[in-house]
Amino acid sequence: MANTAALLGTLLCTNADINYYTQQSIYWNAKYEANMAKLEEQVKYHEKWEQAFDSAIDNTKDLTAGGVTVAANNKNEALADAYADAKVRHYDEELSLELADLDIEYDTMKTMYDTLLEELRAKKDSEKEATSTAASDTGLLSSGG
Repeated sequence: MANTAALLGTLLCTNADINYYTQQSIYWNAKYEANMAKLEEQVKYHEKWEQAFDSAIDNTKDLTAGGVTVAANNKNEALADAYADAKVRHYDEELSLELADLDIEYDTMKTMYDTLLEELRAKKDSEKEATSTAASDTGLLSSGG
């Protein structure tokens, strides 16, 4: 009977760990999803920025955006950069890099907790089986009655 109590205690601790890691998994999944949305937005802005930069480098007519004018056939990269910045104001390279770093961090945390949960669920199943067997051996779980 003491064996059954010990096994039941272990099973309850594993259940508590599963509950905690489930909360952590939900937390990191939410952070990952929110960050991913911001990162995807910055990627779209980056693509638009690149297009604006390319059009300023390869322009055949004068281009103007946000007070920056690029003369036709002007291959000045600094001016093309300023034009792209003026045309796509929402693109923030620093923010984009930060979001990319956070994406890796959040994905790592999310994966870690998901893996821990898988392991704990497998452990719970074996502990459940052991507890059930120990309880049956002591007569606590009898089929007759």
